[in-house]
Amino acid sequence: MSELLKITGLSKSFGRHIVFSGLNIKLTAGKVYGLLGLNGEGKTTLIRILLGVIPADGGEIHYKDSAVSFRSAAYKEEVGYLPEDPFFFGGMRVGELLDFNAAFYRRWDGRRAEELLKRFSLDRKAKIKTLSRGMKLRLEMAVALAARPALLVLDDPTSGLDVLTRHDFLQDIIRELADSGTTILFSTHLVHELERIVDHLFILHRGRLILDEEHEAVKNSIRRVRLSFQGDPPQTLGIDGVLSETREGQRMDVIVYPWSDDKKKKIEGLSPTLLDIEPLTLEDIFRSFVAG
Repeated sequence: MSELLKITGLSKSFGRHIVFSGLNIKLTAGKVYGLLGLNGEGKTTLIRILLGVIPADGGEIHYKDSAVSFRSAAYKEEVGYLPEDPFFFGGMRVGELLDFNAAFYRRWDGRRAEELLKRFSLDRKAKIKTLSRGMKLRLEMAVALAARPALLVLDDPTSGLDVLTRHDFLQDIIRELADSGTTILFSTHLVHELERIVDHLFILHRGRLILDEEHEAVKNSIRRVRLSFQGDPPQTLGIDGVLSETREGQRMDVIVYPWSDDKKKKIEGLSPTLLDIEPLTLEDIFRSFVAG
């Protein structure tokens, strides 16, 4: 797949607080990337830098092999953005908002805009201030998609939506976009919602990118291991890659990444009375990497 965006050595601080440093990220066309992290880890800051809202302190950003800076404008025509709390001119009508945005995008597709209004059951004459949270999300999406973005950046846009609307948005629209070649960068605290759609995982933690890996690869090589022993558990299992460990009496519960048959054999050599090995959900994976 072709490389769409490349971030090299990116850093950002606010005063003495280092948000992140030495950040390296690559995005390729037609994939869904999950940008995960605890609150305050810099996800929104990174997005604001990518959108040209604030400057980085250091590092480089290349879009389609061309260097972009804080003041670069041309590439923004190919970037769509859906925030958690969208701003609309409430007095505008739906159709007026579409016409307003059309003036800013040379790639604007008026026919597609009208098709999206029908698909999302949006009335061109409706006042935006009368729309529900879910309908405003659909309007956001119609505006973003009519501009035919090569990169769509989502900053927790499904927060506060009902389950059905979130499902339709995630399962149908996002996957459909990626399949047609649009690259999706999705930042959210509702980690479980990415499970069905994400291709690649980024986890930001304490100023560093601690995971940069394909979702399926992580799922296939991380395991929860539940153990019981006749007496006290051993002080150590003698394996590396233990992300978390809990003990209670004769029992142990560990999460190991990466998992392997060799590690299983080492644990079996400790003669546990119980050995259960289980896969993890995406939410469990995230918690394991940021624990402690």
